[in-house]
Amino acid sequence: MNKQHKISYDYYGDTRDIFAIIKDLEWSVFLCSNHDKFQDERYDILSANPIEKIISHGQITYVEDKDGINEFKSDPIDIVRATMKKYPSEVSDLPFTGGAIGYLSYDLGNYYEGIGIKDSNIDVPLMAFGIYDWAVIIDHHKKNTTLVYRNKDSSIDKIKSCLEKKMFDKNKENSFSINSVCKSNITHEEYKEKFSKIQSYIKGGDCYQINFSQRFSMEYSGDTWDIYNKITPSYSSPYSAYINMPFIKIMSFSPERFLSYDGNIVETKPIKGTRPVSDDKNINKQLMKELSESYKERAENLMIVDLLRNDLGKNCEYGSVKVKELFSIETFANVHHLVSTIQGKIASDNDIYKLIRDCFPGGSITGAPKIRAMQIINELELDNRNVYCGSIGYISFSGTTDLNIAIRTVMATKDKLYFWGGGGIVYDSEVESEYKETFDKIKPLLNLLKS
Repeated sequence: MNKQHKISYDYYGDTRDIFAIIKDLEWSVFLCSNHDKFQDERYDILSANPIEKIISHGQITYVEDKDGINEFKSDPIDIVRATMKKYPSEVSDLPFTGGAIGYLSYDLGNYYEGIGIKDSNIDVPLMAFGIYDWAVIIDHHKKNTTLVYRNKDSSIDKIKSCLEKKMFDKNKENSFSINSVCKSNITHEEYKEKFSKIQSYIKGGDCYQINFSQRFSMEYSGDTWDIYNKITPSYSSPYSAYINMPFIKIMSFSPERFLSYDGNIVETKPIKGTRPVSDDKNINKQLMKELSESYKERAENLMIVDLLRNDLGKNCEYGSVKVKELFSIETFANVHHLVSTIQGKIASDNDIYKLIRDCFPGGSITGAPKIRAMQIINELELDNRNVYCGSIGYISFSGTTDLNIAIRTVMATKDKLYFWGGGGIVYDSEVESEYKETFDKIKPLLNLLKS
């Protein structure tokens, strides 16, 4: 196998201009930290033309490489692990040295737990990862750009030339069209009926919390990269992604981390608790104070913290799982969130793949207890969630990992855009407040697309 090469270049701040060079290549991917708005976030990663493609429909997983397509019936995440083992990494000082980039759909969690997956006219794989042997990594803290690659080809030559000369075609803002009204898959009255059903489950002791959502859709035409760039200024978030696969285009503006792993410590950052952002500074301060002091929101957040401590504990060293931060307020484009941070150390007889498998899907978007919550969600939500509430991100050849929770995420397939708004329902939730919250979370998206 060819040796890995690593070349450093000058810093170029607007990573979208670099990605524009490769956006139309096969399976192009762009993971964006939006560092200009989230100073603690450090890296942007982009690549294309994977050397292998892993596509899972649950019972059968297909692995495609230059020699053809092979079928497997084993666990999809185990197949990712086995494929990645073929590619040792000599580079260790980058977050991503080549590896797997893609998504796990929420419905993969239903498949793992034996929960039914609904029939659908949306033909989207349960999981899809490209195995990339090259990437451009932009470090916004050290202010440099790095190209790592194994095999040189015309695409690598073009990227090298552009990085050396710092000459890029400025990211163009082209037009796209929204060709229908936005529709929800549930009416207000239906939402209230399902809310009542959830309340009866909670009062009956089935669960403590259910994350319930509604799906929106509209017809479109044009380039989804243009849609992504239109949305980004108003909806930017630290775990954003654009994924261009032939069967799906994904535009994710997620504020939430599912799992990260630096080779030593694994971390998850669940979100529970929301207030809208106001243009009035005084109102905004009041909203943040209200969120910070809300007994209901703190109790809801703590439920999920306990769930995720348990999830991490299945694969971490005994006693290593700690709550690093509890009930922090983080502000995003349109909402304030209550965010907690949990860390642990993976046990020597486990690995990141087993941890992903045992923690998936993230507890913040199911409810508690997790399996019963997933069963109730499957009963009451009318459609599969697909990529929504699944996870998007990377697993590096070096072992480092960063995966988001795919909320605030738009899925494009054929001529339609799909996106979701949801929230956690607990014993003392109020139906109109919860219904409004589903719109608060997607309001900028709705406004941008309608305009």
